[in-house]
Amino acid sequence: MDSSDDWKLTDPSFFAHGDPREILTRWRQEDPVHWTEGRLARGFWSITRHADAMQVFMNENRWFSVQRWGACLPQSPDIDDVDKSVFIQLARSASQIAMMDGDPHTELRRVFAQRFSPAGVQDLNLLIKRCAREILDDVLQRGECDFVTDVAGRLPLAVIAAMMDIPKSDWEMLYRWNNMSAAPEDPEWSVGTAEETSSEGTARLVEYCTRLALERRGRDGEDLLTMLANARVDGKLLPDEHLGFNGMMFFAAGHETTRASLSAGFLELLRAPDQLRRLKADIDDVDAVGRAVEECVRWASPLTHTLRTATQDIEIGGVRIREGDWVVPWFISINFDERAFERPDRFDAARRANDHLGFAKGKHHCLGIHLARVELRAMLQMLIGELGEVELSGEPEMAASNLFWGLKHMPVSFPRSSRKAA
Repeated sequence: MDSSDDWKLTDPSFFAHGDPREILTRWRQEDPVHWTEGRLARGFWSITRHADAMQVFMNENRWFSVQRWGACLPQSPDIDDVDKSVFIQLARSASQIAMMDGDPHTELRRVFAQRFSPAGVQDLNLLIKRCAREILDDVLQRGECDFVTDVAGRLPLAVIAAMMDIPKSDWEMLYRWNNMSAAPEDPEWSVGTAEETSSEGTARLVEYCTRLALERRGRDGEDLLTMLANARVDGKLLPDEHLGFNGMMFFAAGHETTRASLSAGFLELLRAPDQLRRLKADIDDVDAVGRAVEECVRWASPLTHTLRTATQDIEIGGVRIREGDWVVPWFISINFDERAFERPDRFDAARRANDHLGFAKGKHHCLGIHLARVELRAMLQMLIGELGEVELSGEPEMAASNLFWGLKHMPVSFPRSSRKAA
């Protein structure tokens, strides 16, 4: 196989201008558990098939650890240095729900289980619909917008900020810090080297969340930062770095999935007007919209990959994995596996058999899965029901990130409306 493919999969800039799915499709066919030696300090096993990924996810805390080395690949060699990188220091300190093993993970996750349950999310319905209404009314008056930043990203940002009780005046600042951490090699967010950009964005976002959480410790409140501040694991309040890093996780995960899924899905609907017409005719059908939402998530696969460390010698897909090896399931391959999906390379808003892993599985499945689905359904219904004829007015741009890969800009135009938000 071409060794340059390994390099490309560890180079965020390739994700902005290349096609990682083409590489992963070849690996699925020819070498589904592929030893990958790119530009990072160590190699890893790329898991490209759905069944093999399920073996990983359903055996966490048994054969695999998320805590030992963190939950994602370093985005650059600069960042893969625990002495320099703030993100790597935090990622390997077991200070975030997504990067904890065993009982501490279960205990902390339980604190937020009700808040993110279907019933808990139902309480946010009015907020979500109001935010979606305001966003749509705003762009309708202009007749054009950047769909990613003005629509797809704005709704989940408004909702997670409300859930964290973050003032609107700080949203833009936090959004930038998050992008600096998530896409440090993207020129739009860069403030120096990848390590400098990542560390500054991570440190500022963590410090911000820590400060707000500490101010709220001991108070009553249902916002996520107050809940974090008062949470106890093994009978003890969380240390400061746990407050900030989990706050950062809520902010990042709270808007990344919805933004990427809605952007990618809506772009495909624009490219397939027959599907858009059918979905518009069924816009009041809860099941039909639900199927479209799931296909948006599958197609976007907003988190490109996740990282696990083998805790013992095991076998995956006929390949021997050694204790201590990194194992990396690629969602952008798993969700396009021909063995698991019919015609996976076709966006199908009416797809029925859709066991995608866009929200992962097992003990570390996405905590905000129900929230993301409600947000996507609300925004998709309003967009398709009211926006009229939408056209691309410029070339869509992808982010330079091999972690949160997706559209970062998508200019569109549509008929203007004089309707004003209530």
